[in-house]
Amino acid sequence: MKSEYVVLEGLVRTRYTSVAWTHKIQEKQAEIYDKRYRILATVNIFAASITSAGIFSLIFTDQTWLKIASAVVSFITIFISALLKSFDLQSMAKANKATATKLVGLRDELQTLILKIKMGEQSVYSLTDEFEALQKRVHVVYSDAPKTTDAAVKMAEEALKINGGNTFTDMEIDMMLPDTLKRRGKDE
Repeated sequence: MKSEYVVLEGLVRTRYTSVAWTHKIQEKQAEIYDKRYRILATVNIFAASITSAGIFSLIFTDQTWLKIASAVVSFITIFISALLKSFDLQSMAKANKATATKLVGLRDELQTLILKIKMGEQSVYSLTDEFEALQKRVHVVYSDAPKTTDAAVKMAEEALKINGGNTFTDMEIDMMLPDTLKRRGKDE
């Protein structure tokens, strides 16, 4: 392969891995929000049930500890309800999932571009133009992407088995690509 194709391939491979990495972070952030929502909603239902049972039992008994316990659990229910309304975890998860979906499409297009580079049937200039157009679309998605947490980054690192950051080794890139698009042979 000519050196200009190798240089372009290196750039596209790095961008591919960056997009795949960001996609996984967005996915993991959505999972975090979904899990938090499920936990808070479950605790809220449980607390509301206990509050109702406590208030209902006050009809039959006049115990002070039951009144205090019902009041405390009622405040917990109000607090959790306020949290769920203030931080719309479902919408936040949906935004992360939407960004992840956009990134999957871009990742697949970058993978196809790597294939075109390896095939060498188009000029390096044509392929560079295609890469630059893809780069612009990637930057639009990145600029609109919702924020993520360190926990999501850590989960993505574990899922992809890479160190993260903005630089990737050839081996880390190859781990994310199909065998036919890897730079290294299977024996290396």
